[in-house]
Amino acid sequence: MLSQQMTKFVVSYGKWLDPDLTAQQYLILQILSETGHRNSSELAVELDVTLPAVTNLTNKLVRKGYLERRTSDADRRSVNLHLTDLGREAEMRLLARYKELTQQMWSDFTEQELDLLLASYQKMIASFQRM
Repeated sequence: MLSQQMTKFVVSYGKWLDPDLTAQQYLILQILSETGHRNSSELAVELDVTLPAVTNLTNKLVRKGYLERRTSDADRRSVNLHLTDLGREAEMRLLARYKELTQQMWSDFTEQELDLLLASYQKMIASFQRM
């Protein structure tokens, strides 16, 4: 039951941010915003998905104009993904929307409830890392 509720929460939250982007696509925008560029293999490792899944996700972002592929200067066989100006604007818009939503969402919780929730998330993450 808890698993179902968490899945509903994550899916709903993603749709509030931008109904045209999946959570993984948003994560790609975040990663590239922080790192500047990544190749598909690096993204696959960071997202813990297959290379074909990254290709599918990034193809959609390229079509939207959020990403572009550039051949590496150091290794002409390597292709890196970069945010475009449109992708950077989308990531900043989503981050602002995320902050707006989370501020409203967390304002209904007491400090004790937030402490308990944070401790629970930390416990879940630790459990995932042990697996």
